[in-house]
Amino acid sequence: MRIILCLFLWLFNSAESLAYVPKAGNVTATFGPQLSQTISNGSRSGADNPVQNGYGLIAMGDANDYGALEIGTFYMPKIFIREVGGKFLSEKTQTMHITLGYRYWLAPSFSASLSFYSAYSMGTYNTLHSDFPPGQTLIGTSAQDYTEYGFDLALQAELWSSGRYGVILDSRYSQSVTNKPGEDANHYAVMIGLRYLIQEKASLSKKEPTHPDSLEAKRLEEIPKDEEFQQHL
Repeated sequence: MRIILCLFLWLFNSAESLAYVPKAGNVTATFGPQLSQTISNGSRSGADNPVQNGYGLIAMGDANDYGALEIGTFYMPKIFIREVGGKFLSEKTQTMHITLGYRYWLAPSFSASLSFYSAYSMGTYNTLHSDFPPGQTLIGTSAQDYTEYGFDLALQAELWSSGRYGVILDSRYSQSVTNKPGEDANHYAVMIGLRYLIQEKASLSKKEPTHPDSLEAKRLEEIPKDEEFQQHL
């Protein structure tokens, strides 16, 4: 995680000219592979917690020059580890992790988002490790549930951008609010995705007001006075 944080700090101070500029009406989609891991130390008895492979799709619609509504869909295996009375149970299931939230640009090439998520179990679960006697079915993890709910906090950095395309590094922490007592259900994930600008907002008309800090307003300020006067005629 330290490497990821250092990379974000470096990107925070990187060149701003190539960064994506949010603008109300723009629609983008990002797709790519994802690595995720449940936040747990496992157990000495053999409840391992390896990194899992998945993939994600993030769609954003810019609401203004600083933020966007965001919907994410992540298909990923997830491990749930629960401790009851000093004994451990580890179960794994495929999940469809869906988020809905708001993303805010802290600086060019760097943004953060807060989302509510619901995760749905896809298919059956597998027991990876159990310290409990065979046939004891009263103990289970959230892998056996149909849905899981919680919140996502994500940091996103733009590694490269050219025209409609860009390469994005998305790092997120998921906090479950439906985990069972003694259960490790929170996880973190890192995704590298290709972003595509699906829809770009059309140029502003002369009668439409512009934000004083927008790129369009700065461009108008650079127009010589005589040209500006002719535009008003």
